[in-house]
Amino acid sequence: MKYDFNRQCFLESQHEAEKAAVIGSDSAVSWKELARQVDQLTQLFGELAIPKGHPVMIYGHKESAFPVAMLACYHADITYIPIDIVYPIERIRKIAETTGSQVLICTSELQPDVDFSVVIDRHFNPTIHHTPVFPEVETDHAEDILQYIIFTSGSTGEPKGVQITKSSIQTFVNWASVDFGFSGNDVLMNQAPFSFDVSLCDVLNAFVRGATLVLSSGEQVKDQNGFLNRLAETGCSVWTSTPSFLYLFLRHENFHAGNLPAINTFLFMGEELPNRTCGLLKQLFPEARILNAYGPTEATIVTTLIEITEEIIRDYPLLPIGYAMPGSTLLIDKSDHEAKEGELIIVGNHVSIGYYKRPELNAEKFFLHNGKRAFRTGDLAYFEGDLLFCLGRNDDQVKLHGYRIELNEISTILCKHKGVSDAVSIALKRGNEVKKIISFVIPSSETNHPTREELSAFLAEQLPYYMVPGDVALIADFPYNSNHKIDKNQLTEKYLKRQFINA
Repeated sequence: MKYDFNRQCFLESQHEAEKAAVIGSDSAVSWKELARQVDQLTQLFGELAIPKGHPVMIYGHKESAFPVAMLACYHADITYIPIDIVYPIERIRKIAETTGSQVLICTSELQPDVDFSVVIDRHFNPTIHHTPVFPEVETDHAEDILQYIIFTSGSTGEPKGVQITKSSIQTFVNWASVDFGFSGNDVLMNQAPFSFDVSLCDVLNAFVRGATLVLSSGEQVKDQNGFLNRLAETGCSVWTSTPSFLYLFLRHENFHAGNLPAINTFLFMGEELPNRTCGLLKQLFPEARILNAYGPTEATIVTTLIEITEEIIRDYPLLPIGYAMPGSTLLIDKSDHEAKEGELIIVGNHVSIGYYKRPELNAEKFFLHNGKRAFRTGDLAYFEGDLLFCLGRNDDQVKLHGYRIELNEISTILCKHKGVSDAVSIALKRGNEVKKIISFVIPSSETNHPTREELSAFLAEQLPYYMVPGDVALIADFPYNSNHKIDKNQLTEKYLKRQFINA
């Protein structure tokens, strides 16, 4: 069995109907049961008379019912907002207040202390606390159904609701089902929070191919031995994560092809994929594909894709982020016409229709290009032929003493040192003024550490003097946020408190 996202129906209903569709942290659901539960929820949505465009909130973690509820919303043309239990309660209340959501699907045993008219439990049984009064849906996209809203962090402290329509999901699925190379025999690992769209990549690819989706909770992931055993026991063949999440396991004694023989693909997205990481991964899993993908939440998960081969690892210290998906256009907006790089703009049907009720921000970030939606990513990028490279965020380019400095370039050079396993560079600011650049380094050896002076001298041999950081701090591991990205705010705090190896 599998699900057709264009026709919105299950196909091949008698084929492998008893095969696991979702193996959650709590229970497993077969393809036959998945179809039954989707029909059950679809009927319930009709009985509740939820209007099109009204956002239903789905709250939980890695229970099997969570992706079932997401698919049911898609199947029934119901808008949903994924809310992971890692969200603080005040943030959930703020989102509920902003959207006026009246219905909560709670797949967790614990229910958030937020007032909803209707609560649907993890068995899909409703409790009506009071008659829902659905606010009028304001929309300028009547021809296209708003499918989901993912709330991301905003620079002002207010979360931004990224709106993705049904046709945008179909555009992604039609591309991914061909170019990602997955099949119905695959078992896809899913560990990113459902409020982070990296997780949706696994869900959509599993359902469209008729594969198996394995969900692992935060607690299961923390137990590294148990997590790797879970992947081995379920026959996991596709690993999807940020590069930072992978790094947590690179030094584990059981993380290799001999212990995880079914893994045939590593798919990375969400942040820069370091060259050295791929080199180490090729040694541990020599037969596995390494796919590097790029795309902001505002462009439906990812927009570019490339397989990182040994030749690419050899030839490109900064790895490419790939080729554009069919039907999309990538533009480089250069403020300096002599520069190679500029701000990346994504154009295509998969681009978001904008942030939820944020007209001023929409005017700043979204526009039409040749009649198609376009989004200013805030990422610096450049082309070599048709191949795209990303230098990181605009704010990763800083100005110190009048010089423009790419922080990622410093980190890339540091990683060439034999005593460095990984590195990240940040700018310490006072207001908007950069006062100092700090590079944080994870040594490649637990005992024989390079010194700060040695690393500074190494950088001085390869970079202009003004790019050599003011300090180099050795650190055992990088701190990560809930989306498994390096938390640069925590790094700043660690530096100010001198919480590193060479303090």
